Amino acid sequence: MLQIYCGEPYKRGARSQAVRDYLDENPQATPKQVVDGLKAKGMTVKKTLVTGIKYKKPGKPARRRAPSVHAAARRSSGAKLTIEQLLEVKQMADSLGGTSQMRQALETLEQLR
Repeated sequence: MLQIYCGEPYKRGARSQAVRDYLDENPQATPKQVVDGLKAKGMTVKKTLVTGIKYKKPGKPARRRAPSVHAAARRSSGAKLTIEQLLEVKQMADSLGGTSQMRQALETLEQLR
């Protein structure tokens, strides 16, 4: 079911943009006043949408996650492992009780960084 705004179907983000435009024209308007003002223009919006737009605080820039051990291993294809290093890793995995325990230890170690 498409809703009609000014004779045309709502496009994605049309309500949010209408709220932003109304708030630009009336910066001191309360959320209820915005809802009533837009209703008079023929658009129905919820008070929660208006509140979310009006009082949204500028967020911190998104933090990037540290690369996981698996991704780091894939990227380091230039560094070749020697047979001796592989044998040492196998001995360590065996001493920990297998590869699944080795993976779990590496994931825990990654979380400690």
